[in-house]
This record gives sequence, structure tokens and C-alpha cells, in this order.
Amino acid sequence: MNQVNKQVKKLIPVCMIGVSFLFACAKKKVPAVPAPPEPTLWEKVNGHYKMYDTTGVYLYDMNIVHIHVNDQVDSLRFENFDGEFTFTTLQSTLNFYSTSIGIDGGDTLYDLNHKRWKLYGPSYLDYNNFINDTIKLRFNKTNINYYIMDVTPYYACNCKKIAVKQH
Repeated sequence: MNQVNKQVKKLIPVCMIGVSFLFACAKKKVPAVPAPPEPTLWEKVNGHYKMYDTTGVYLYDMNIVHIHVNDQVDSLRFENFDGEFTFTTLQSTLNFYSTSIGIDGGDTLYDLNHKRWKLYGPSYLDYNNFINDTIKLRFNKTNINYYIMDVTPYYACNCKKIAVKQH
């Protein structure tokens, strides 16, 4: 029995060293790096676009600039919209179609030749949505209130165009 006690006494320090090595090799927990927040729809929309008609013919370039307001409301500035307008319009997540891009140039919008227009884009399920870097735009454009005073021909359009974001 004495022999067994001596062997056990020799094994105790070896076991303690082995256990200490086991704990010494344990992985230290590294805090996870927080993922960057997902950009909002309007941050994704921000950029330079090539504009095409519905048959694929190139028309002009357009820029959309994101202007942050708060968490529910932002603005988009359309530069060279329809090749002749620059305007800013509010975008809200409170809209029924929260993925829809609002197009509203206001009641009186001036073109490059200082002629007055009405420009608005009602919400459509298949239009005015940013999908895979493309926006199928649909908007109404008319000068019905101003064509006589501006001495220009009457014009009204339910216009459709395709905006393709450039990277």
C-alpha cells in the first residue's frame, strides 16, 4: 500500500501540471465586432444613373443625392431629372409603399428654359422602386396650367424611363 501511495503522490503534481496546461490553452473569448448597420433605401439609391427609354435607347445622365433628415424622413435631390429638372423631395418610411421612391417636383417646377411644369410620380407597385441598381420610373409631366402664359405648346405625358445606377 505504501508503494501505491508513493506512486499516487508522484502523479498528483503531474496531473496538476496537465490540468494547468489544459486551462492555459483555452481560447480567450474575443468580443464580436459589431456589423455595420444596413444602409437605408435612400442611401442605396444615392448615385449616378444612366437614363434609358423603355426600348433601351440611352437618353441622358442623372444624379440622385441622398440628404439625411432623421430616421423616418430623408430627402432625395434629383439632378437633371428628365434631362431638364433639378428638385428635392421628401422620402418617408411612413408611406404605404415604404420601398417606393417618391417623385414630386411640386406644383410649379421650372425647367432649364425657365418654363413652368407640374411633375409628380404616384406610387405604383411595378414602378419607382429601387431593385438591383435599377429604377423603373413612371411619372406624370404636364404644363397644362402654364402653357398659354409661357407661350409654349401644350404637353402632357405619363412618362416611363429606366434608370440604371453606375458604379
